[in-house]
Amino acid sequence: MRQPQTIWSLCAFIIGLMGIIFVFLGMLFYITDIPVNGGCNWFFIPIGAILLLGSVVCLARCGLQEQRRKHLKTNGISVVGKIQSVRHLVWINWNTKTFVNWPGQCSPWVVQCSYCYGGRTYTVKSLLSWIKPATDFQQPVIYLDPRNPVHAYVDMDTIKWELSSF
Repeated sequence: MRQPQTIWSLCAFIIGLMGIIFVFLGMLFYITDIPVNGGCNWFFIPIGAILLLGSVVCLARCGLQEQRRKHLKTNGISVVGKIQSVRHLVWINWNTKTFVNWPGQCSPWVVQCSYCYGGRTYTVKSLLSWIKPATDFQQPVIYLDPRNPVHAYVDMDTIKWELSSF
C-alpha cells in the first residue's frame, strides 16, 4: 500500500481500519453469542458503521482536495516560491521497512513555502513527503488561484530531495 499524501487520507485509512475491526468483532460476538461486559453483544456493529461513515467523509474530503489541486495545476497561475521551513512530523509513522532503528525514520516531511502575488506575500504547505527535502536553497513552483491567491498548491515535482533518503 502506498503512503498517504495528506492527513485526511491518513485519517481515512485509520478510521476505516478501526471501523472494519469493530464490525468484524461485533459480528463475531453476535454469531458466537459471546457476552460483552456492560452491553449487548451486537453493540460493536453500529460503532463500526459510524467509524466507516467517518472514513467515507475523510475520503470525500481527500477527493475534493485532489480535484482542487488538479484544477489549480491546469487553470491556476504558476509562481516561484521560496521554502521557509521544513518540518519532520515524527508523530506520524508509516512503517514500510522491516526494521526501524530510530524514531522518525518512517515519518513524513512537510515543506512550508512563501510566494508573492499582487504585492502581498502568502504561505502554503505542501503535501506529505516521505523523502527528506534537500537543505539547499530551492524555489519550488506554486500554482495559485488568481481570484483568491490564498488557495495555492506546491508542485512536489519541483522540490529537490536528499539522495540519502532514497
